[in-house]
Amino acid sequence: MRRCPQCKTEYEDAVAFCGADGTITVQVQAVDDHDERLGKTLGDYIVAARIADGAMGRVYEGRHPQTKARVAIKVLHEEVARDGVAVERFKREYETAEEFDHPHIVKVLEFGPTDDGSFFMTMEYLAGSELSHALREDGPMKPARAVRVISQLASALDHAHSFGVIHRDLKPDNVFLVHAEGGDHVKVLDFGSVKLQMETGPKLTAIGTTLGSPYYMSPEQAMGKLDVDQRTDVFSVAAIAWEMATGQVAFEGRSVAEILMKIVNEDPAPASSLAPSYPPSYDDALLAGVSKDKTKRPNGTGALADSLVHALGLPDDHTRWAAVSQAEVTAAVDGATPSPSRPGVVEPAPENSGSQNFATESPLGTPMRTPHLSMSDAPPRSASGLNPMWLVLGAGVFVALGLVLYLVLG
Repeated sequence: MRRCPQCKTEYEDAVAFCGADGTITVQVQAVDDHDERLGKTLGDYIVAARIADGAMGRVYEGRHPQTKARVAIKVLHEEVARDGVAVERFKREYETAEEFDHPHIVKVLEFGPTDDGSFFMTMEYLAGSELSHALREDGPMKPARAVRVISQLASALDHAHSFGVIHRDLKPDNVFLVHAEGGDHVKVLDFGSVKLQMETGPKLTAIGTTLGSPYYMSPEQAMGKLDVDQRTDVFSVAAIAWEMATGQVAFEGRSVAEILMKIVNEDPAPASSLAPSYPPSYDDALLAGVSKDKTKRPNGTGALADSLVHALGLPDDHTRWAAVSQAEVTAAVDGATPSPSRPGVVEPAPENSGSQNFATESPLGTPMRTPHLSMSDAPPRSASGLNPMWLVLGAGVFVALGLVLYLVLG
């Protein structure tokens, strides 16, 4: 229920304004769950209702007192707001997204402190669900829906990359699907990982905010390398695309170490073996995207999306399929003949080709070191299943014993 602060009339939760005087209604609170922020003002907006709670903060519905515009207001939890690293990441999320003006990147409006010692960020209100929720509820995506989502996601990331900004933490939780008349409308969320990692280091793990979800992390991130560029996001998008096709995580494991070891050493099974509606040419494009050697990946997310589009037999590039309705994409995919090979894969530019290297030329500075297990924590295994570290140690012990015997007996 909601209540008018002026006349105290109560309304159903869907009623945002009082019928008597037009005042913004405020969510009625339970006695044992009182929230001091409801009814107060944060920035230019009145906090009208509580929407959801997450690990980092609480999300509210906000309304502008004059225009009545609806926004989402994210406020850090009290214990999170006491951590300087978490606050810096939150601020970086706002500052980075503020630079962009793209239909598939969430719009942010305000950032500032609250009266109770926390911090808030105001952004456009999105009605829909995360890609992760859609996959849990609906299962694997049909090719036509997947290619439209990937095309929009790639368009957003290419825009960010043109600013020298690498997301670094792409995962289905950060891909929001807005319910729109023409189908899914992608909004990329959370650019808080940008440039923060080098400045703060492993301390981020202390509050559970890991930079880069291990399931979608590139091999160079998994090994703690510094040469993170736009092809890191290419890897993550390809891993997400594999999951969209199959309904399963591309690199599954029972621990972070096992996941990272698979990312560095193994390829996922062909998606078409688990999802027959996808052609083998789609497998080729995905495998290029998750190549261990980043120089063998497509040189940008748009190039990856183009290869996936062409693998399904569609003409033109991803920008066309990002812009048309879902019905149009579905009709085109149903009438197309999937390519038998991988003509859509765009070969990466050589390292010395003169193309922009975002790892060194980013206006946001030096790339970040991912505070995860390095390969010394999770050493690779050989094709026989034996751990090379144990082989090396065993050989060392054998040589040492031989030397001791030689000295004693000699």
